[in-house]
Amino acid sequence: MNDWLKFLINTSREVHSAIKPILGSDLASEVIGKGAGGDLTMKIDKLAEDVIINSLKSQNISCIVVSEECGIMKIGGKPDSYVVIDSIDGTTNAIRGIPFFCTSIAISKGNSIKDVDAGVVLNLSDGTIFYAERGKGAYMKDEKIKTSDRVSLEDAVIGIDFSKAEEKNITRLIPLFKKVRHMRHFGANALEICYVASGFIDAFVDVRGILRVTDIAASYIILKEAGGEILTPDGKELDSILEPTQRVSFIAASNSTICDKILNTIELRR
Repeated sequence: MNDWLKFLINTSREVHSAIKPILGSDLASEVIGKGAGGDLTMKIDKLAEDVIINSLKSQNISCIVVSEECGIMKIGGKPDSYVVIDSIDGTTNAIRGIPFFCTSIAISKGNSIKDVDAGVVLNLSDGTIFYAERGKGAYMKDEKIKTSDRVSLEDAVIGIDFSKAEEKNITRLIPLFKKVRHMRHFGANALEICYVASGFIDAFVDVRGILRVTDIAASYIILKEAGGEILTPDGKELDSILEPTQRVSFIAASNSTICDKILNTIELRR
């Protein structure tokens, strides 16, 4: 396809329109099965995924879909790209009426997160859209964005997801809890990484090892194109195969100084 980014933006907006009528209703939270990733699939998740898949089919796009709900699906005769979907990231927020949840769609030339070429994350509560294409920068509402240049942990705003974390990982995070004055977690990790890309927050940490790679494929390229970095807890550049059951741990940071300070503070790479 010649213009993947345009397709991603238009499709994410179709998702936004499709789910609006059921937001806040009992229908949105109706459990209709279990996704390939292992979590329960709710009506709002399936509706959003169906919009994306139907859009791919209507455009006669040959690809391999990698999704938390449907798993791995081949569309068309000669797929040459991967479409990585998290139809609703922050489903609990969506069904509870907390205005921080999104749809995330990425295009990759290969079966690795390092191969992702374009991505879109759209905040489904207000329509704010983040997008990026390899080598062309990252954008929010069509305005170019870049990460913050803050280097002090004490003054930084850092998001941390430690829900359902093992005790050993919570213990390792305690020095960071003590050092950082401004900590946040909003409940949709793809959107929070976009907040790092936009400079709203300075880093986002998730060392639980339970987040799926489908959740962050689009925000990965957005952060990279905004000048940020996303590393594993041992300080290596994040890489992962694109499969719905693949789990990751990472530190997403606005700059290398903040990232190094976080890594040294939580002592995960020692």
